[in-house]
Amino acid sequence: MLQKFKNIFWHLPKSVIFNLIYFFPSKKLTLIGVTGTDGKTTTATLIHYLLEQSGYKTALISTITSPGLHTTSPDPRYLQKYFSDLGKQGFTHVVCEVTSHALDQYRYWGCQFAVSVLTNISHEHLDYHQTLDDYIKAKSRLFIQSQVSILNKDDPSYSSIKKLIPQKCKTYSIKTKSDYLAKNIKITSEKLSFSINQNPLTTDSPYDYQVYNILAALSVISTLNLDLKKNIPLLKHFPETKGRREEINNPYKFRTIVDFAHTPAALDSTLASLKRVTPNRLIVIFGATGGRDKTKRPIMGQVVQARANIAILTSDDTRNENIKDINQQIISGFDQNNAQEIKPNYFPKEKIFNYYQIDNRQDAFNQAIKIAQPGDTIIACGKGHETSILLGNTEYPWSESEAFRTAFRLKKSS
Repeated sequence: MLQKFKNIFWHLPKSVIFNLIYFFPSKKLTLIGVTGTDGKTTTATLIHYLLEQSGYKTALISTITSPGLHTTSPDPRYLQKYFSDLGKQGFTHVVCEVTSHALDQYRYWGCQFAVSVLTNISHEHLDYHQTLDDYIKAKSRLFIQSQVSILNKDDPSYSSIKKLIPQKCKTYSIKTKSDYLAKNIKITSEKLSFSINQNPLTTDSPYDYQVYNILAALSVISTLNLDLKKNIPLLKHFPETKGRREEINNPYKFRTIVDFAHTPAALDSTLASLKRVTPNRLIVIFGATGGRDKTKRPIMGQVVQARANIAILTSDDTRNENIKDINQQIISGFDQNNAQEIKPNYFPKEKIFNYYQIDNRQDAFNQAIKIAQPGDTIIACGKGHETSILLGNTEYPWSESEAFRTAFRLKKSS
């Protein structure tokens, strides 16, 4: 109730005021919206890349590029000024990664989107929205502000959102008939291939969940009246997105990857894809953020145990929660009859799920590299592109890629 009061009497007036100050600058731009629980940044980056390749001067507002205070969807005072500046600089298109918080707090009030797309909706942000229905309703606001809506027909939220939006929508899918349908999906350790509306596509990002990201991006491009066949070849080399399936080169015979996956669904799809192409063991470094949705933590534990061989539980942005409490909530999701906790100085036992608890995140990286064998994959989940880690009330500089490199140096010197 307090949040709703704040939204109506603080956030909404602020949006109105800054739209008026800058004379509704978004009206001079073609806005493309991307919302969902997982895959927003990758999908938005793909759309931005394809528009640029087609010759449009395009800006990107996302988790990794946001112009305002390190938030995915900036405060209206920054957002409307940014739109105004883009118009003056000759930009014609803006791809916006739009969060449920931003929609609930009217940050995009006054903005009309030419087309918006939904990636998916799963368990996340229930500390703020309280219920999944409220979360879905918040997401649906983007489509009410859009001329054309594109929905993932395979996602459980599809029918709920379709009922909430007045206009006809387009769809994409893998499993059901839709406007943009993927078939003949094939994955190897080096590439992903499938057909979209009978047009063959091959990309060097060999993860099955990329099918949905690519479908979402191409459906937007096609809706903007760009030629689908001409854009498909542009994805042969998948554009790199910092902190998303980002491989860190190492001199050893195992893979090391940084990924932002921090929800149960994102962990599941990411780890499932990696498991298929990992010849030996899958090692996961992860934790859960403090002061956020606690109900997802046991589910994260279940997912990691089901997909990985070894887990190293460590700190994320703990804020003012005790790391031991956070980890215990994750561990409560493990099937303890098939899980074994081991101490940092011991090596994992075979044929059972093993997990460590190592509070210091750098120490967790060091341990992962120490126990890694040829053919293993190590993935660090949760932080992705972020450049700091919040422990208590203090924000410390942090880099996942540098944490791996530090661990490599320690291994080399040992």
